[in-house]
Amino acid sequence: MEWSSVVSTVTGAVIGVGATWLADRSRWRREQGVLRTSVTRELYAAYLAAVARTWNEIHAVTINSTEPWPERARQAENAYRDGGMYELRYQISITAPPDIVALSDNVLRGMRDLVQSLVAGRTYETWDELKDGNRAWFDDFDAMWGKMRLDLNPTSLPLPPSSP
Repeated sequence: MEWSSVVSTVTGAVIGVGATWLADRSRWRREQGVLRTSVTRELYAAYLAAVARTWNEIHAVTINSTEPWPERARQAENAYRDGGMYELRYQISITAPPDIVALSDNVLRGMRDLVQSLVAGRTYETWDELKDGNRAWFDDFDAMWGKMRLDLNPTSLPLPPSSP
């Protein structure tokens, strides 16, 4: 019996199985990366939409409403509570990188602080007054939005600041 043919056959089989395993592993990792990016994109979009929806409702009851102030503050509090930001924020805390988690906390806290100030009696008469009084919130929101974008695509260009 020739050992060279047995060794050649075994070597060929090992190389073939190894190459197939490496190709399958590579494909699996690529698919996992695409899936992770897709899930993260959906989560970021949902959080940004919840923040925008909540902010727009608070803005509307704060500036555009004709209701008396205690009622406006109650409506702002309801908008914040029902906006869905908390639930999505918890998902971000287990999915996103630490810098995005920290910024999402700042955005959530900034909006909570605004609502608490409205409930405590703070009033805003104009959009400019509301915007200036919450400049730090807008800055955190812009930073979070930009970092989310870079997390999804590190080669993406930075966004210009949003105009509140």
